[in-house]
Amino acid sequence: MHKKRIAMALMGLLLVGGICNAGAITSHAEEMPGYHEYVNTEDEAIDTWYGIARGTYLRDGTTGIKRTGSGLLSISGTTTAYKTCDYVKVSLHLDESSDGGSHFGNIASYYFQEENTTSCHGNKTNISVTKGYKYRVRGGHTAVKGSTVESTTTSAGVLTAS
Repeated sequence: MHKKRIAMALMGLLLVGGICNAGAITSHAEEMPGYHEYVNTEDEAIDTWYGIARGTYLRDGTTGIKRTGSGLLSISGTTTAYKTCDYVKVSLHLDESSDGGSHFGNIASYYFQEENTTSCHGNKTNISVTKGYKYRVRGGHTAVKGSTVESTTTSAGVLTAS
């Protein structure tokens, strides 16, 4: 009976230790509460996310896609923080659909980062695309201060390349 209790106690400690270790390897990034505003025209689509949790680092993030010529698109993104951060980052992911927008696949990703600042902007201009296909851009926005990582995502609407 005594050995059974010791064995149960050891198993309990191993279980708790495993849970604690699993938490240690999990990312500390947290998706921030906020709201999106969308602007969509025939030639441009923009998604801006605004944080609503005052006192955090991440303030807003914007992603946009724009027709810039025949068979050409440009994409851009900006991340802004309330305070100076160790790193402010924006990633842009261009997606393409050949079936009218039912399914998208990623065709290009771009990463931008600034140190000891409150903002980061990145863009890629005059990207050659296939006429008649649909395109969208997804953005990742991150502010890092010490061990605090705050992030959110945006996704600008769908444009048809002409």
